[in-house]
Amino acid sequence: MSILKVDTINEKTTGNGVSIPGHVVQVQQFYDATTPHNTSTSTSYVATGIAKSITPKYSNSLIIIQSNITMTYATNWWQGQMYLNGSAMAGSNMYQYGYVDNAHNAYAPMIMQAQHQCTSTSALNFELYAKTQGSTSYITHLNASAALTLWEIGQ
Repeated sequence: MSILKVDTINEKTTGNGVSIPGHVVQVQQFYDATTPHNTSTSTSYVATGIAKSITPKYSNSLIIIQSNITMTYATNWWQGQMYLNGSAMAGSNMYQYGYVDNAHNAYAPMIMQAQHQCTSTSALNFELYAKTQGSTSYITHLNASAALTLWEIGQ
């Protein structure tokens, strides 16, 4: 077995950075520790304001998306989906973020994880979108916390 010991790693070419596959390049986070009531009655997907952008440093990075809301509520039902740059993420489905139904889990947390493979270093805007049956749904309940964390992982 070999052991590599170093004190400093320098870039071979200035400005390219040192690339170590699997390492965290950067983390961006939306976080609200005590949310207001964030309600919707829309029967079509609408933006919720739970959003964060990341500009990848590398065009081949993997973006890990983690999001949670500690308490939601539905007078009937609501479902969520993560959007990327204003459109539903590729490969996502109608329950990607989750589903809250008054008859089964009226007060519930929502937790979601996904990933996106970068193909450029253009800014990526992630946002939770939600829709309801038309009755009032609380995407975030008063004083719940909400987070959306984006991890850029070098490949």
